[in-house]
Amino acid sequence: MSLRFDTRVAAAATAQDPKLMRQEFSRVLHMPAQTDGLKRHRLRFREVLYFKLKGTLEREGLVLSPEDRRALYKVLTIRAGEVGGWRRTGRKLVRAGDVPITLDLTNIVRSTHSALRTVLRGEDLIESRSDVCSGEPVFKGTRVPVVHLIEQFRTGVPFPEIAEDYPQLSEKALRYAELRSRMGQAPGRPPGPLKIRRTATAS
Repeated sequence: MSLRFDTRVAAAATAQDPKLMRQEFSRVLHMPAQTDGLKRHRLRFREVLYFKLKGTLEREGLVLSPEDRRALYKVLTIRAGEVGGWRRTGRKLVRAGDVPITLDLTNIVRSTHSALRTVLRGEDLIESRSDVCSGEPVFKGTRVPVVHLIEQFRTGVPFPEIAEDYPQLSEKALRYAELRSRMGQAPGRPPGPLKIRRTATAS
């Protein structure tokens, strides 16, 4: 993939906290934001893969030092063969040391591709029609509001339970809603409250 991804999208695809991702860039990797005029990070696929792999290793109990993380980032993103204690050959990653570690990146690359693709293509699953739910975005061919499903995931309703409650939705639609539930609101000023003005009428 040659695309660049907003931090919120990358965070959703890798199950990471976007704030911690930004801190990782500034405090550990010492990488300035790739700006698009808005001073926001725009991640390449290999950078998204770094966060996915880092999070996976941490969940498995392998906490890396800042030096180790910088070397891992470089060996993944700069196409370098060997940096620090890390060496990459194709999709095989090796960490040297007293207890060497060998990792096959095939599955994690595929799952990261799949998650990003789900987010990017998810909009194709949605439609807004004035005659369905007053124009609120729904999944195509249904009357299921997208925001309703997203909120269910945010409140912790298990995936199988939601899938059972909405048999009319495809797995792609459910996965999209699940990923969207991790993204939060888009950056920027939140919309203000709706103001209703009453106009005087002649008696």
